[in-house]
Amino acid sequence: MTRILSVTAALLLAACSDSDSPNSAPTASADTAEPRSGALLYRQYCVNCHGSGAAGAPQVGKDHRLYWSHEVEEEGFDTLVQEAIHGINAMPPRGNCYDCTDEEVRQAVLYMLQLSAAK
Repeated sequence: MTRILSVTAALLLAACSDSDSPNSAPTASADTAEPRSGALLYRQYCVNCHGSGAAGAPQVGKDHRLYWSHEVEEEGFDTLVQEAIHGINAMPPRGNCYDCTDEEVRQAVLYMLQLSAAK
């Protein structure tokens, strides 16, 4: 019972910390949390540039299917993931999601390709 109260108290204190401000991004610990979805990461990070084409980023969406299909065909999915992880041109590594795991970045790339109906 004491252990349950200790864990509950720790969770309540963590919920009150400054790290939960509206401007902070959720973090995932490899030991305790499941990976964040590609959709969530796209909405939090990728859409900032890939939604508008800012800084020359290729836009995402069905209107851009041919671009993304060509990229997958020419570069390969794994290369696109590596570019997202390490950054390319004006894109920063991990799209500025510095606490994203490689698998989370992979899921975000996959989600973007799905949004674009890439073949």
